[in-house]
Formats: sequence, structure tokens, C-alpha cells
Amino acid sequence: MRLKDKVSLITGAASGIGAATARTFAREGAAVVVVDLNDEGGHRMVDQIRDAGGSAEFVHADIGQPREVEAMVRAAVDRFGQLDILHNNAITTTAGHIGEIALAGWQKTVDVGLTAYWYATRCALAEMMPRKRGVIVNTASISGLGGDYMLGAYNAIKAGVINLTRTTAIEYARKGIRCNAVCPGPIATPALLGALNVQPGHIADRICQAIPMGRFGEPQEIANLVLFLASDEASYITGACFVADGGLTAHTGMPSLFGIGPEW
Repeated sequence: MRLKDKVSLITGAASGIGAATARTFAREGAAVVVVDLNDEGGHRMVDQIRDAGGSAEFVHADIGQPREVEAMVRAAVDRFGQLDILHNNAITTTAGHIGEIALAGWQKTVDVGLTAYWYATRCALAEMMPRKRGVIVNTASISGLGGDYMLGAYNAIKAGVINLTRTTAIEYARKGIRCNAVCPGPIATPALLGALNVQPGHIADRICQAIPMGRFGEPQEIANLVLFLASDEASYITGACFVADGGLTAHTGMPSLFGIGPEW
């Protein structure tokens, strides 16, 4: 087991990438603190882990509230005695042109998707530093590496997460603590699929056509990467941002000069 005797905390763990990571960590021997606003989904995840022989606890938390971030970290340590792995993953966002985004929407996006990542990191470091070991994995995005129409708030926080990851890594590298980020492309999570269902036209088909692999990623494919970064197999990796996007950002976006596409 790659995470035997480790204690992990995952935000946004009731569905999508967080849920896949929670199941994967538990399978690899970690105790898992499942954090989410979704009580039903969170308890369901804990039941699944326990039914499979793993150890898990659910903590209801709105990570946009600093006191609830403090409480989730404290709950992990109170229940399991330590915190070895923090996976900052929960997200919310608002859409719109930069000149039209509502202030409240922008602020909530930043509070949940960037400030909470920093504050959870700060709280986790306080537990990891005395033991001189620990791992933090942040869910960033390829949207932190480039711009997207109507997703300026999301682009901003994910770019922030990438540099938060780098700064945390260099500041704490000699303290025994590693910090890395994953940058997924379009992943078939309930949140993304739900958003696509309310869009006109065949946007999902157009997205798949833009991806060289021709499909959305699966949450488990990102969980596999998070597992590697959380494990001792990645012991010399810190401050890195790993893209997993089916080749999407490998393409310049320029149409082929020769009429040849991905299905040649």
C-alpha cells in the first residue's frame, strides 16, 4: 500500500476528482477525511470507503469560511492524531465577461478557490512542520495556464493556485514538506457535465473535437496522478505542475495548414 498509515484530508471529496481521490487514497491505506458541503454525498463516500475496509470520516465545511477551514484540519488531527496529506480540491466559480462579472461572484470564487487553498495550506503546515514531513497537492487547471472566454474568475484563481503551489514548495522544501499541483483539462465530473447540459448546441462535442485524444478525462485518471504525487514515489518532486488534459494544451490551436486533423 502506497499510503499505509497516512492521514489525508480532501476538500470537495463528495464527487468528481475529490471522490475518486478519496477512494484511491483509502485503497492505498490512508485514512481519509472527506470534506464537503454536500452532507449526503460526503456520508455516502465515507460509507463506500468503510464498506471496502478503509478508514474515513466526513466533515461538513464551507472552505470559504476560515473558521471552518481551521475546524476541518483540527477534526482530522483530533480523529486520527496527525495530518500527512492535504488535497486542496474544492471549487466554485462564476462566469461572465470580465467587464460584467458581479463583485460578489468574483469574491466568492476567490474565497473558495484561492484564499481557502492558502489558508488550508497554512493550517496544515502548522501540523506538518513539527513532524518535518507532509504533502500538499493542489487541484489547479489548464485554465491557470491560459485564458478561457467567460471564465476570467476561474482563470485567475487557478493561475494563483499554480504560483501558490510553487511558493509553498520552495519555502518548505527543507522542512520536509512537498507541494505540487495537478492541472486537469476537461474532466467528466458532475459539475462540468451539469454545466454543459444547460449550454445551447453541441458544446460537449466541440470540446471533445478540440482534445487530441477525442474525449473528456475521467476523475480516476486525475486521482491516479494525485496518488503518485502524494506517495513517496514522488519524493524528489516539489513545486511542479502536472498537466493531464488529453493533449489539449499541446496544440497551438492553429488549424492545420495541410487539412490534416487528429484522425488522420
